[in-house]
Amino acid sequence: MRGAVRVGYRAMAMNLDPEATVNIPCPTCGEKTEQTIATIGLSPRIRCPACGVLFAVDGKKILKRVKEAQEAIDLQRRRLGR
Repeated sequence: MRGAVRVGYRAMAMNLDPEATVNIPCPTCGEKTEQTIATIGLSPRIRCPACGVLFAVDGKKILKRVKEAQEAIDLQRRRLGR
């Protein structure tokens, strides 16, 4: 649970919505499963709905990528004057 709390605090510190969703591909079959940032923080292991394999995800890495994407969107909005 400590890891989940840390991931949650990082998400909040990054101004990320913990209910925002991320599509995570299964490393075995490639099927994507939609998870919230909060869920990833609470349970960094996901069961693929297609093939049933249980796999681990790196919450820090996912948060970093989501943050980078959000920053790129914000930059484009500023450039467009929105």
